[in-house]
Amino acid sequence: MSGGLLVVPRLLRAQASPQIRLLVPFAAGGPMDMVARLVAPGAAERLGQTIVVENRTGGTGAVAMAEVTRARPDGTTLMITGSSWPVVMLLNRNLSFRMADFAPLTRMTLAPHLFVVPAALPVRTVDEFVAEARRRPGEWSYGTSGIGTTLHLGTEMLKMRTGIDIVHVPYRGNAPAMADLLAGRLQTMFPTIAEAAPYLADGRLRALAVGYPERINTLPDVPTMAEVGLGDVPAASDFGVATQAEVPAQARARLSEAFRDAIREPGLAARLRELGIFVVATTAERFAEMVREESERYAEVIRFVKVTLN
Repeated sequence: MSGGLLVVPRLLRAQASPQIRLLVPFAAGGPMDMVARLVAPGAAERLGQTIVVENRTGGTGAVAMAEVTRARPDGTTLMITGSSWPVVMLLNRNLSFRMADFAPLTRMTLAPHLFVVPAALPVRTVDEFVAEARRRPGEWSYGTSGIGTTLHLGTEMLKMRTGIDIVHVPYRGNAPAMADLLAGRLQTMFPTIAEAAPYLADGRLRALAVGYPERINTLPDVPTMAEVGLGDVPAASDFGVATQAEVPAQARARLSEAFRDAIREPGLAARLRELGIFVVATTAERFAEMVREESERYAEVIRFVKVTLN
């Protein structure tokens, strides 16, 4: 199957069970695809079923979401979810599905983003950044990988919470935004730990806060967003698993447990941690609660910014 990864459990137990399709809404080779392909073997082993990882790109995830909702609701069609999952439905008015059509199974991982500034910028704390930005309304700017992305909306929420006026500059990807940040043409952005690490190490960037519930061991002096009073500002990327809401509860519980146990495997968790991705492995109930909370926050900022994709 083109673009797919076949994962077969030990002793080929899956021959007697239906195959599971795990759809990845973005291209092969990215972090979401990587997490899907790393967790699939362990989940397949626990379920006793073959898992085929397939990339279904397009529409910022909407193509894969639509395919999930059209599939037979028997627990054999799953989807990797990301931070943009609820945002896609909030920004697109013409979709054939809504959040109620899906059943969250587990949020597997969080990849914290860092609130960074160029080292040449004369601010060393979030409070100093806010104070300086207030003195320069409309003069400073921040970069993201595009309009309507979670980091665009998250930074707009930061503006709402602090009352600063900094200008959004959308790019086609984080790499060109990072180049302009390093050159001093931007004053801030929210890269992942992995993206920022080389420039923190060589002293070209300074981290003011991290989007994680606790301080990161490799950056012990960097406070969390909550510590600087911005705990409700989204500043992390997450990867989870979902299926159709119509899938029977017993099947959903079995799938949730298998993926939670697989992502917790110590060797896999350690490998992800080296990449700045941390295992959280929530229950389905907690994942659904978190999605509802985030949808409400994103809806608030979308009304404030007045952004739509169609």
